[in-house]
Formats: sequence, structure tokens, C-alpha cells
Amino acid sequence: MAFSNGLGIKKTLELLIPKLRAEGMSDDQIKRLASELEREREKLELPKIALIGFAGVGKSSTINALFNAGQPISDVRACTKEEAAIHGDVSKYTGSKGSIIVYDMPGLGEDIDEDSKNLEVYKKVIPKVDVSVWTFTAGDRAMKSMQETLLLLEKEFGKSFTDHLVFAINKADITAPGEIAWNLDLNSPSPEQRRNIKEFEKYFKEKVLRVFPAWKGEIVSFSAKRRYQLDILMTAIVAAVPERKRFQFGEITDVADFRELINKKYLDYINKNIGDSYGK
Repeated sequence: MAFSNGLGIKKTLELLIPKLRAEGMSDDQIKRLASELEREREKLELPKIALIGFAGVGKSSTINALFNAGQPISDVRACTKEEAAIHGDVSKYTGSKGSIIVYDMPGLGEDIDEDSKNLEVYKKVIPKVDVSVWTFTAGDRAMKSMQETLLLLEKEFGKSFTDHLVFAINKADITAPGEIAWNLDLNSPSPEQRRNIKEFEKYFKEKVLRVFPAWKGEIVSFSAKRRYQLDILMTAIVAAVPERKRFQFGEITDVADFRELINKKYLDYINKNIGDSYGK
């Protein structure tokens, strides 16, 4: 049974129970199936994600918001075994629903003397991970270093890299005309910010396709601070993970809810009339 939808074993089984019962499976048999699947899941390696991008883009806060519902990380520790192998910044994040290995990759294209050493780290890490997420800052139009790095990585890894690559544009809340324009009551971009976010995504995509003309992945603008569009980003990440591993991401995903930051006097109306589609 393949759990390629990213929901995870428990949720998928809950959805399948009526069908399994209709086909004659007893509750005891369903429980045994769940136990067997859980044992198989425990044999698998932890999900692994590589965070690519330059300093100051909010990579750690993004991981927190995606896998620990925006709460303080309960357990972040260096993975000494992995570190010994790659000499990089590797952590095991244990959130509210499970653990994930995160490789916080050094930036390429920032220093000519460091690039050769850092590329060796990439050579050891990229083949290990399920998905790479390039995190960028909203409004930053300095694309040359990113383009050069992407070409370098494509030359080294080919489709095994590009097929599992997501671009995440953080700090949507600072999009022009700036954070002061963000609608705090509704925790949503102002109309002008929304237009500028779409315009920047279009510009960003043009720069990516300039070096990756065949790339068909996702570019998602979000805000780790405001929890904006984290669900959209998580969906894009799961879609980029190899199919056989998607359920693992579904098991540990615990995305921070942006509605928790909406003014309470508007929240009931939004939930009743707009629901989960709000802000998308």
C-alpha cells in the first residue's frame, strides 16, 4: 500500500477504514494492519531535507513553523554521526509529531575561496536528502549568485537535484510597501502587497527558468513569522519528495496555523464564511 498523498499512515488508514470494513475486514484485522505498517515505518530512515540559500533568510524559523506548529523546538541537536561524515551543519529536529534531519547547507557563490570546500559538502549531502528547499528573501533581486549556484548543482547532480527542488520566498510580510502595510487584523497581505508578491514570484520564476528551462517545480511566497501560506509551502515540499517517502513527511508535518494570529473578532466570521481557502 503506497501512502503517496503525504497524509501519513494514521490519517490514511482512518480514511480507508469504511472501505476496508465494506470489503469484509474486521476491526481486529484493521488494527493488525495498522501495527504492521507502523513497524515497517519505524524501519525507515528519518525524512531528510536540505535547506539551501544564503544567510539571514529564516531557514530555521521556517523548519520550526512547518514541523512544530510554530512552537519552540522541543529538541534540536547536532547529528554527530552525520556531521562526522559530511563536516556540515546537521540537526535532528524533534517536533510535536516526529523527527526530521535538516541539513543547513553553506552558501555557494558567496566566497570564491570557500566554494570548493562547500561543494564537497553538497556532493555528500544532496544524494542523501528527500527534498532540497532554496529559501530566498522576498524582494531581493540579486539573482546572479543563485543562478550560478543552480547551474553548478545541476551540472553535478542533474535531474536527481532539480526534480526534488522547491523555491521558498520567505518574509512575504516585508514586501513593499513594507511590514507596516500588512493587515494585522486579518494576518494577510494588503492588496498592494499581494500584487507585489505575485509580481516578484513572476520575476523570480523567470530567473529560475533562465537556468532551468525544463524545471516544473513550485515557487511559494510565505512568511514564517506571520505563518502565512505555510500550508501551501508544505504541500509543495511533499509534492517534490520521492513518492515512496511522501507519507513520512505527512506523518511529522505540524504546520503553524496563520489564523491563530488573526484578530479574534474577525476569526469566527472568516472560519464560517471563508474557511481554509482564506489567504490563498
